[in-house]
Order: sequence, then structure tokens, then C-alpha cells
Amino acid sequence: MTDDYFRGLAQWSPDGTRLAYWRGKSVTGEGQIIEWSVESRIEEPLTASGGTVLVWDWSWDGKDLLVSQEGSETHRIEAWLLPIPAVPHADATARMIISDPLYDVYQSHISPGGRWIVFETSRSSPRAVESKLFVIPATGGPWIPITEGKYWDDKPRWSPDGKTIYFISGRGGFFNVWGIHFDSAQGKPVGEPFRVTRFESPSLMVPQQQIQGVGLSLSQNKFVLTMQDLSGSVWVLDNVGQ
Repeated sequence: MTDDYFRGLAQWSPDGTRLAYWRGKSVTGEGQIIEWSVESRIEEPLTASGGTVLVWDWSWDGKDLLVSQEGSETHRIEAWLLPIPAVPHADATARMIISDPLYDVYQSHISPGGRWIVFETSRSSPRAVESKLFVIPATGGPWIPITEGKYWDDKPRWSPDGKTIYFISGRGGFFNVWGIHFDSAQGKPVGEPFRVTRFESPSLMVPQQQIQGVGLSLSQNKFVLTMQDLSGSVWVLDNVGQ
């Protein structure tokens, strides 16, 4: 598309017929959540114009969007559910589901079957930047820790059967894909995180300095992962003193 808008974080609906994403003005930064249909190929606003909203996922019945936006009271990034049937004012009936006065909430995704939500929290302290992964019941409840916050853990994604949570982690020096098994009946992680990929060279690695822009998706048997290829050369310059 060629216009004055920029677009980001597009998410397919469960039936693969619609895309939801945030569309903003390049100059003012204001924008709204948009739905694009495969059939009509037309952008339809889902919310009124406002600040930046990050679209992470759809509910399994395709009736709600799971998004992150700044809370008016906490001034932290919170997770909200936006009902699609309330178009074009879904934001007016949105419901906040994850919030904390100390942490920003990102990367929230609903498990297969819709019972659980995995998400990332982050905060900056004088000593370091902290990142942790948690799971909560989709109906609300206590936060279940998935990682301990010793490393930068990001981009949590459910396996298609809902029995494993995959994520990108900086443990080991380089960012790689890791996983941890999850007992959906008991609502708790099983065992320790295990490593899935081994990218340990600048010639092919997950970007180290731009982790916020890295994407991770998966299907039944494949990962789609943002990668970076860094290379350098040594040059000899003749006659530099002339």
C-alpha cells in the first residue's frame, strides 16, 4: 500500500480470512486498529483514532482481539480484550485483563482451545532490564511464572497442541529459540527450558541489538524467525601518507 500510514504487527484470524493490525499516521503517530478482509480487500476501522495499540492475537472464536496499550491509571502497557462485534467502537467496550503497576505487558497469546494466555513482562531498573514470561487462565487468576527473569526471554508462542511454549531467549550468549513443556490440565510448566536452535555465529544469528523487532511464528513443523547475517572485511590502503 502506498499512502501516509504505517502498519505493523498483522495477525491472521483463526479462519485465515481476516487480518487485524494497527495503522498509524507517520506524522502525528495517531492511528487505529484495522481489519482487512481477504474477500473484500478493504481496510475497515475497528476502533476510534488514538494512541499506539499492539495487536497480538485473536480469540479462538474470532470474536475478540488481544492487544497491548497504555493504561490510563498505571501508565504501564497492559493487555486488553477488544470485542470485534462492537465495531466501529470496539475500544469503548474493551476489557483490561492483565496489568501491573511495575511491569509492562507484551506478546500475549491465547493457547489452543482458549484456556490460557501466555505473555511477557518487562521493566527497567537502575541495575538492569528485566524480562519474564508468565501464563494466566483466560478467565483471570494468578500469574504462573514460566521463566525466572535471569535472561531476556521474549516472543512466547504456543505449540499447535498447546503442550509447549516456545520463546526466544538470550541464555547462552546468543539469542535462540527455546521451549518449555506446559501441563494445560494442571496449569504449570513441566521440567526445565530446553534449547531448540543453535545459532552462535555472526554469519547467521538472531539480531542481538534489535530484539524488539524480531518475529517468531510457527506451524505444525516449522519456525519462521527473523535472522541476521553480519560480515566484515579487512582492507589495506596504500599510499595513505601522500
